Amino acid sequence: MNDPKETILVWLTDEGTKTLLLFTLAVGLGLASLAFFFDGTSGSPTRTEFSLLVAAMVVVFYMTLRTNTY
Repeated sequence: MNDPKETILVWLTDEGTKTLLLFTLAVGLGLASLAFFFDGTSGSPTRTEFSLLVAAMVVVFYMTLRTNTY
């Protein structure tokens, strides 16, 4: 029988899984920023919302650099 830790390690080192997890992280950060914006009372974005959007953009930028082959 396979070791569960080894199975998880193999699953996490798969390129498809990494891409899916990073994309899910970027979408989650963007949706959290949107939720904070609609939940907030001010009419303009706060520092938290802006930071979440920047973090989502950084994750997407990292994904494009990581998957780009020259």
